[in-house]
Amino acid sequence: MAHVLEFLLKKFISIFKKYFLFMNEDLFKKICGSYPTGVTVITSVEDKTNYGFTANSFTSVSIDPLLVLFCLNKEGNSNKALNTNNFFVINILSSDQSKICNQFANNKLSPEKRFDGVETKVSKNNIKIISNSIAWIECKVKNIIDGGDHNIYLGEVLSGSFSENKKPLVYHNGMIKKII
Repeated sequence: MAHVLEFLLKKFISIFKKYFLFMNEDLFKKICGSYPTGVTVITSVEDKTNYGFTANSFTSVSIDPLLVLFCLNKEGNSNKALNTNNFFVINILSSDQSKICNQFANNKLSPEKRFDGVETKVSKNNIKIISNSIAWIECKVKNIIDGGDHNIYLGEVLSGSFSENKKPLVYHNGMIKKII
């Protein structure tokens, strides 16, 4: 009986520490995932290869000057095309673009395959813009900041476009959702 009580007490303490006292990776992901965000696909080009990836870690930073930021895992292929002074486009996805979201989130696809079947146009700096998105912003990489296992890219906004009649695609609790 003492062994059972000891086991139960250790289990209780372990669970208590995991969820109430000490931050850990699982709890951190659950907390951050509970915050709904928009969904973007960030596109860039390097040596005639187009790159793109799905990201929800996008935010505006400054009005004067116009700055935005996003984060990218240091192991992501798109880092190759995101050097200081390179250009990128942030495509803010609409509620009918969940397939595009999933396609660009698929790490098994090559940079070229991620664009298969996706209608695009090209910015003045030769970066692909995903058609039918809510909005897009073209930027120039101003700074790259070390953020642990991610790079934080700070971009100067150069141009963009917005469509008022579309609803956003949203990421919440590990799922892609539509706003009704």
